[in-house]
Amino acid sequence: MKEQFEKFFMSQPFYLQLKYIHGERLFDFDEGIGYRNLTVQIAYVCWCKGDKEFVI
Repeated sequence: MKEQFEKFFMSQPFYLQLKYIHGERLFDFDEGIGYRNLTVQIAYVCWCKGDKEFVI
């Protein structure tokens, strides 16, 4: 499911800006905790709940 989410996330208009700010660490994931980047974690939780029209 993570791979699908990350593909979805990368297609969003804000992705390039976040990628520029956070670099390769944008999608750092820790099993049991989730994404280390709070913006990505919040988006992931919303995405998992089926809210694909969230605004960040």
